[in-house]
Amino acid sequence: MPFLLCWLTLNFIFMAGYLVKAANLIIGRGVPLLETLYVLFLALPEMISYTVPISILTAILIVYGNFSQNNEIRAVKASGIHPFFVIVPALLVGLALSFVMFIFNDQITSNAGFLLRRITKQLVVKHPQALIEPGRSKTLNENITFFTRELNGNFMKDIVIYENEGSETPVRTIVAESGEIIPVQGGQDAKVRLYNGSVSDAEDKGVQAVHFKTFWFALLGRSEFKNLRKKMRDFTLAELLVKYETESAVLSEEDKRELWAAFHNRIAFAFGSFIFVFIGIPIAILVRRGEIALSFAISMAMACLYYILFVGAKTLSIRGFMPPFFAFWLPNIMLIAVGVYLMRRSILS
Repeated sequence: MPFLLCWLTLNFIFMAGYLVKAANLIIGRGVPLLETLYVLFLALPEMISYTVPISILTAILIVYGNFSQNNEIRAVKASGIHPFFVIVPALLVGLALSFVMFIFNDQITSNAGFLLRRITKQLVVKHPQALIEPGRSKTLNENITFFTRELNGNFMKDIVIYENEGSETPVRTIVAESGEIIPVQGGQDAKVRLYNGSVSDAEDKGVQAVHFKTFWFALLGRSEFKNLRKKMRDFTLAELLVKYETESAVLSEEDKRELWAAFHNRIAFAFGSFIFVFIGIPIAILVRRGEIALSFAISMAMACLYYILFVGAKTLSIRGFMPPFFAFWLPNIMLIAVGVYLMRRSILS
């Protein structure tokens, strides 16, 4: 029960930001309700991969903290029963949950993440105003950064567009006093008709600018999601292995490191639930307090430390400072070592 309550609470807290954005899309931007709910549904799996380990850790701290606070651990010892008989069931639950999360992250989270990017692109093509935020620069894709000071329906004022078609291509800057979003081809493409502005192209000898009264700019189109390719984090483990076997000859060393980093990250991160159970039990016994607020604070602090270690492991592995296998398993090994030390202190004390 503590696990379920904490899991539901965390998901609700993490979803709060999404719900505010969803309300803005539905009410302020005119995006259909079902399409918005579908996007929210696709965002859930990645969130669950984080909330499950935190929830099991909080539940462990509450339950075993109450055991210790009420001297039930001492009563078990005094009865001649080894405390491991009380600890092993939780460890088995943590191990089983880790295997479930391993499958969940590999098969569901990865595919949902790619599908979310694809559906988001389609949503933006059908409803471009859903992505554009007045007063803020928005990256529409790898080549286009869009800014407008005002947005009223499909009409905009004070527009600035930065376009870069590749690392070797100069940046193009488009400035316009106003413009409007024009859906074309039955809503499958979106273009912007700009009024009273200029197009500036950077060249070797300087900047060439062309002024215009009316200018058509292709904002997004069907090619944006038809040509969408999976990133490393979107591949399943089987797909990563196939990619390495089939494209090893053409992959750069950096791409190979990124591939193996994604591979070992997927496996090592899934065992976070077991790691949290293993280290949470002795902490709860030593702290001897099972209050919800304290347990939640400790679990959030440990989760932040754990995730920071994984971010560091990713950086070290991709930059080549450390082999991916060692980099991503090092956080788990470190916490297991700390857990063994604390377990001995909590049981033998």
